[in-house]
Amino acid sequence: MTKKLPPDEQALWDAVVKSIKPIKHDTVVAKIPNVLKIPERPLLPTPGISRTQKVEALHANDLRNVRPEAQLDLHGFTQAAGEMALREFLKNALYRNLRWVRIITGKGSPNNPSILREQTPKWLQSMPEFVTGYAYAKPDDGGSGAFYVKIRRKVRI
Repeated sequence: MTKKLPPDEQALWDAVVKSIKPIKHDTVVAKIPNVLKIPERPLLPTPGISRTQKVEALHANDLRNVRPEAQLDLHGFTQAAGEMALREFLKNALYRNLRWVRIITGKGSPNNPSILREQTPKWLQSMPEFVTGYAYAKPDDGGSGAFYVKIRRKVRI
C-alpha cells in the first residue's frame, strides 16, 4: 500500500522528476590512472629467476606489517587494458624500489563477479620478474576486492 503525498510535496517531487535527464551509457569513458612511464629498457635478468618460477600466495604471517606504498585501481578497465596497466605499474614499482603495493579490482556482485578480480592472480603468476607473492587485502583495505602484492627486489649491478 502506497502512501499519498501532501500536495506541496507532490508538486516538489514532480518538479524534481521533470528535471532529471537520462544518462547515455555509450558515452562513459574509463579513467586510466596516471602511471609514471618508465623508459623502455630491458630488465636485467634476476639471478635464479626464470619466467616459469611460481609466484606464491602469501599467508597471514607475511601480511602483519604490510604498508602499501602505491596502489593501482583497475575499476572500469577492460581485461586487456587492465593487464597492461598492471604490468606497467609493477615495472614502475620495481624501478622505484617499492616493496608493497595494492591492486584494487573490485568485488563485483553475487550475480556478476569481477572478471578483473578473477584474472589478477593469473596475471601476477605470469609476472615473476616483478612479483614474489600476493594475497587478498585486509578488510579495511578492500578485502577480497583488492590484493597486496610483494614486489621483487631490483637487481643491483
